Amino acid sequence: MTDMVGKILHNRYKILRPVGVGGMAEVYLAQDMLLDREVAVKILRAQFNNDKSLLEQFRREAQSAARLIHPSIVNIFDVCEENSLYFIVMEYVDGRTLKSILEEQGPLKPFWAVHIACELAAALQHAHNRNIIHCDIKPHNVLINKSMTPKIADFGIARMVTSQTMVYTSSVIGSVQYLSPEQAGGCPVTAQSDIYSLGIVLYEMLTGHVPFDGKTAVAVAMMHLEKTPPPLKSYDPDLPDSLQEVIDKALAKDPADRYATAEEMWQDLYNIKTKMLQESVEEDYAEMLGITAISKNELAEPTGKIYDWANDNEEGAPEETIIMKPAFNKSTDEIVQEAAAINRRERRNKYIKLFALVAILSAVFLMVGNVFSRKTVDVPNVVGKSVVEAQKTLEKSGFTVKLDEEYDEKVTPGYVIKQEPEGISKRKEGSEITLVVSKGLEMLEMPDLIGRKLDNAKKFLSDLGYETGVVTYKFVAGKPADSVLEQAPKAKNKTPKGSKVDLVVCRDPKDLSMPDVMGSSLNDAKKALTELGIMDITVRYVESGSSEGSIVGMEPPAGSKFAADGKVVLQVSSGSHPQSVNKYAEFVVPQGSGTQDVQIILIDANGQLFIRARRKPAYVYAKKWKLPAAAKCSSSVTIKWSRRKICEYRPGKNHQNL
Repeated sequence: MTDMVGKILHNRYKILRPVGVGGMAEVYLAQDMLLDREVAVKILRAQFNNDKSLLEQFRREAQSAARLIHPSIVNIFDVCEENSLYFIVMEYVDGRTLKSILEEQGPLKPFWAVHIACELAAALQHAHNRNIIHCDIKPHNVLINKSMTPKIADFGIARMVTSQTMVYTSSVIGSVQYLSPEQAGGCPVTAQSDIYSLGIVLYEMLTGHVPFDGKTAVAVAMMHLEKTPPPLKSYDPDLPDSLQEVIDKALAKDPADRYATAEEMWQDLYNIKTKMLQESVEEDYAEMLGITAISKNELAEPTGKIYDWANDNEEGAPEETIIMKPAFNKSTDEIVQEAAAINRRERRNKYIKLFALVAILSAVFLMVGNVFSRKTVDVPNVVGKSVVEAQKTLEKSGFTVKLDEEYDEKVTPGYVIKQEPEGISKRKEGSEITLVVSKGLEMLEMPDLIGRKLDNAKKFLSDLGYETGVVTYKFVAGKPADSVLEQAPKAKNKTPKGSKVDLVVCRDPKDLSMPDVMGSSLNDAKKALTELGIMDITVRYVESGSSEGSIVGMEPPAGSKFAADGKVVLQVSSGSHPQSVNKYAEFVVPQGSGTQDVQIILIDANGQLFIRARRKPAYVYAKKWKLPAAAKCSSSVTIKWSRRKICEYRPGKNHQNL
């Protein structure tokens, strides 16, 4: 991911740093240089560039999602293609996922749960008015910013999959837990499907638990179809009955029994929220979450213009409803098939209990008859096909299908890697064919390498399935030699298995020599030293005949080993200053009576310097005056004298230039 840092996309978006990795895309923080704002850039993985149907859906659904402008929806700003890169530019949200908050804090206070659900309902109504259904509402796709505003993510972004490519990430249980009964049953998806999922999210926020959980996706899907969630009061007896009523209506098995619109659900939640506000505002909980305190008045008003539903229908919205299908480990068809198989087995078990002997005997005779009566047919080769297409092909030929999954970075998720038996072989009709389906890249949590020795870090990365990328060195005083100082990607980031990890390692000072910066400018010398990791630099200015600002001395000297404490002293020329020398001015004092004032004026680059002396000029005599050290060699000397006032003696034999 570090390869993208510093690049400019579309002559506008400068990549600053990676912020996340998904099964289908990588997300970066970027600077929009045109509008001077931070944005998030989600780049589709290169392995999907050859899937034309996927790319077309990527563009279509992202462009449709870009029509959604709502304070509780992560807004999409741009959809771009550049040099085989397909990416979406969207709003950058500085916050956390609702899932991470629930994992850290447990169930939310009832008020905050209602507040968040209320805003999400408004956002869903906004999308539904534009014929867009999210189809994967869950805490993982809800971001909470520092002002406690929830924002739904992944409208037309992370779930860009066709029915032929729907089998995918390792989060199957996490998605199926929020799946509506009609989704689990293979029925058409409607706006009520999003309402059901929102009801599950509200249930989890209030209790800290999802209503349905199991070891397999099929088991959870069956619960959505058949089971009733435990009542809220079984977790918290103090929860109001009004919330149970909302949950019951939102989680009705039949879509016709649910809220007809998200607006209706919002209205009930808003009434509950208003009543809670009249009693108290739980701002202490906001502080627990590390968010900005919100005033009572702010909380009383909805975030979006959800009170004006009549004007929320946008002209030019898509005529056909766009369904943002989520990517599960197993397709909806597969889950439905397995669920139907379970139902058939349960019904068969009931009949067996009633007619055990007859059923068993009949089954035996039928099995024996089938073995001898089944004809031998060719097994189709379905390697490279989508699992849906492969399963249909094999079943059409009279075979049953067993599915296994493996991670494979080279094969698109949801496509068959291999089959057993292989294609073009012959098997009896009804035989079982095992398909191994790609799960795509395996995502791992990046380990913390800081402080490890380089060899140890390399081995650690190799054992986990990573590669060591670019290794750079710098010297940092006080840090162990050959230890890791920095890593990219950073620790705990989700990163594809096999990714390269760049390391910055502390140099051993024994292996380094001081660079020769003599004669260089101070800036160039500092740059050369800091690139080697030397940060403790002392500058001393000295008089020198060298050009001002150049390096005339260094300690330790060039070519020597680094100081153990990492300190360097640079001597910088302050320019040349001529040395003071003894010079004498000789002059004659005119004859006269009394004492005369004699004044010497030195004129040099520093200005004028006056020296005054009193002499008795009974006779004309010569006098040598020693000039002060302040006078430079180029100084001129002017002599003045008078009885009553100082008069200038005109230059002549009595004036000397030194």
